[in-house]
Amino acid sequence: MMTNGQGSTTIWLSSLYFAKGMPRVVIFVIALLMFRQMGFTITESLCWTSSFYLPWVLKVWWKPFVERTRHYRLWILTTQFFLAVFFALLAFSLSKAWQVVSLLIVVSWLTAFHNVVADEFARLRPLAYRHSVVQELFRKFALIVGQGVLLVLAGNLQVFYRHDMLYAWRVLFYFLSGIFMLLFFWHVWMLPRSRYEEYDTVASQLSESRGWGKGILFLLFYAFAQAMAGKAGILFLIDTFRNGGVGLSPQEFGFVVGIVGIVALTVGGFLGRKAIRRFGLNRCLMPMTLCMLIPCVVYVALSYWQPHSLLVVGLCILAEQLTYGFGFSVYLSYLKRIENREAGKSLMAFSMLSGCLVSGLLLQSLGYNAFFVLSLSLSLLSIFSSLILKKEIRIS
Repeated sequence: MMTNGQGSTTIWLSSLYFAKGMPRVVIFVIALLMFRQMGFTITESLCWTSSFYLPWVLKVWWKPFVERTRHYRLWILTTQFFLAVFFALLAFSLSKAWQVVSLLIVVSWLTAFHNVVADEFARLRPLAYRHSVVQELFRKFALIVGQGVLLVLAGNLQVFYRHDMLYAWRVLFYFLSGIFMLLFFWHVWMLPRSRYEEYDTVASQLSESRGWGKGILFLLFYAFAQAMAGKAGILFLIDTFRNGGVGLSPQEFGFVVGIVGIVALTVGGFLGRKAIRRFGLNRCLMPMTLCMLIPCVVYVALSYWQPHSLLVVGLCILAEQLTYGFGFSVYLSYLKRIENREAGKSLMAFSMLSGCLVSGLLLQSLGYNAFFVLSLSLSLLSIFSSLILKKEIRIS
């Protein structure tokens, strides 16, 4: 058992970042799958999911008010408690579509608040270098559990209870409620109470006083087409062959996207960060931008091919997530260098919201084939925005 300070920090930091990652899976992946099984149209499913990005779009305005309170530990415990409550309410309300949407909107706001205060709470601790690895590892572990293990569980429950498809989702949300109630009590005990939250107004004031920075077109358009294809791709993977999809069951989706995909995304991001550290952001910009076209190419190929083999689909998702993680590294690296990072993050969230919303408006009328070809055409925006950035800004 670890009794030293660093060991104790590793324990609470691990559980905190696991708690940070899990609700994002619910609102951006699980909700989308559940909407379709509840009978929502493709347009309704994607448009409602796009609304869940709104708290992150508006974060540049509401985050300073949260920071001024400086009670990050209290914020963490409060949001985790209410996430447990609202997951239980979701399980209870699955028969009414408007209640489900309303509750998920509240969950999206709670998730955004929890993400912000968790990051601020961790930032004010005297963390070692290895703790940054712990943060990223357990955030990704939460994605694997949420998109992988929980969806496999939901799929198996749907096999056992074929007369009531919503029963599996009801069990899933009760399970999530229990997890967050346990995390709440665990963090009541484990999260340190300390003096660090008393004097952290300087950094916030500095970030507020700076401008939005340059490269707005890059932040808006670099990943726009990929956001379109990614959200539509979730529905495409689970849709039937007759409707133009590849017909993955929830179990298969959980394995392919939630385990294989997340591991590939993590490896791609690691390789991208390593390449940027070695060669510099300026030299990596265009090669990584070209990699961002590959995810759209993969979905175009899958939509025309419609392979029945799970191995082939898995290899395609592996390639798509690996190249996306590699290419997206340059976006995240640039985001860390701009003057007002929070404004940049809001622009990134707006890009994701717009991509998801456009997908909802276009996909049902175009069909998967034409839609993915369109997203591939729009991925040229990635190249255009990178060329503008390279021309206007000298990146060291």
